[in-house]
Amino acid sequence: LYQDYSSREALLELVRFKSSKRDGYVSLAEYKENMLEDQKSIYYITGENEDNLRNSPLLEPYNKKDIEVFIMDNEIDELVIPSVGKYKDLDLKPINRSDTSEELKTEDDKKDEKKVKPLLEKIKKVLGERVKDVRASAQLSDSPSCIVADKDDPTAQMQAMFKQMGQANMPEAKPILEINPNHEIILKVEKNDTLLEDVSFLLLD
Repeated sequence: LYQDYSSREALLELVRFKSSKRDGYVSLAEYKENMLEDQKSIYYITGENEDNLRNSPLLEPYNKKDIEVFIMDNEIDELVIPSVGKYKDLDLKPINRSDTSEELKTEDDKKDEKKVKPLLEKIKKVLGERVKDVRASAQLSDSPSCIVADKDDPTAQMQAMFKQMGQANMPEAKPILEINPNHEIILKVEKNDTLLEDVSFLLLD
């Protein structure tokens, strides 16, 4: 898939991936056939450990909306899938990237984002150089926070892979912290600034 561009379309019909909704392995054609009517993309999540990926807070909105997500725990997926980009007329989108959740945003999410903006700025000031940005999340429903990579930056796993390949001088990409504006922890911090520093570091961890 990564190198044989001329055979890519045929190879895409053969590959299979683990799924957030079904046992066994699922083809791209099967995924497309079972998509929701208003779904715009094929979603996937990458990482090192299948159990961690299946329990990731990033899956919360997709599970809630009954949207299937491919579980990709092979490190080579980090390189191969972005190079493919599309299947048929559908974009392949990683949910651990900052721009993917934009498709899920509702008007209520935008209002929440505006309301929590002063707190986001305070958390970003506390965390300083540890993060690239602090944003309100449209993805989270149960968890207080999650970490995503900027759309143009390598993920933590990809950075580790590049280092293993000898690219030790590669600049470190900082994570983006996304917080759930409606979580009880966030609501408490909004009312009590004395909790701000401790909670900010807990949200990042």
